[in-house]
Amino acid sequence: ANDAIVAASSFVMNVQTIVSRHINPFDTAVVTIGSFDGKGSFNVIKDSVTLEGDVRTMSDESRTIVEEQVRQFAEGLETSFKVKSELEYANDYPVLYNDPEVTGLVQEALEAANFAEILETAPQPPSEDFAYYLKEVPGTFFYVGAMPANGEWYPHHHPKFEINEDSLLISAKAMAAVVVKFCG
Repeated sequence: ANDAIVAASSFVMNVQTIVSRHINPFDTAVVTIGSFDGKGSFNVIKDSVTLEGDVRTMSDESRTIVEEQVRQFAEGLETSFKVKSELEYANDYPVLYNDPEVTGLVQEALEAANFAEILETAPQPPSEDFAYYLKEVPGTFFYVGAMPANGEWYPHHHPKFEINEDSLLISAKAMAAVVVKFCG
C-alpha cells in the first residue's frame, strides 16, 4: 500500500531544508507546517493526509524560491511514493517593506512627542494587510507595546496573549503625533 502518512512525513522533513539549503543565510525565511491531519483508525494505512502551513519571507526573491521548492517537493512525492499530491499554495501577503525616509520621519515624530521608550527592532516577517498599502505608497509599519500591567506578556498568536487596553490610547496618540509631523 502507498502510505500517505509516510509520504506526508517525507514532505514535512523536506520542506524544512528549504531555508537552510536554498535561502541566502543573510535573508530571513520561515516555512512552518502547522497542521498534519491523517484522520482514521490507528491500525489502517491512510489513503489521504492534509497538511497546512505558513511561509514568511523578507524578500520577494526568497518568497519565489520557497514556493518553487515547495512545489518541487510536492511533485516529487508522486514519483517517490506513488501517491497523488494536490498543492494549494496561496501568496496571501506581500513582503512588508518600510520606506526608510518615511520611517525616519515617523521616528522623529514619536521622539518629539516624548514617548517613554522607542525601540528599533530587527526586521520581522509579519503577515500583515498593511503590506498591500506599502506596495503602493511609501510608508512604515510600527508596533505599539501592549504588555499587561502585571508584566506577564506572551507574543501574538500565543494562547495566553493578552493586550493591555491602555495601549489603544498610546496608539492613538502615536498616530496623532505622526499625522501632525506629516501635515506640518
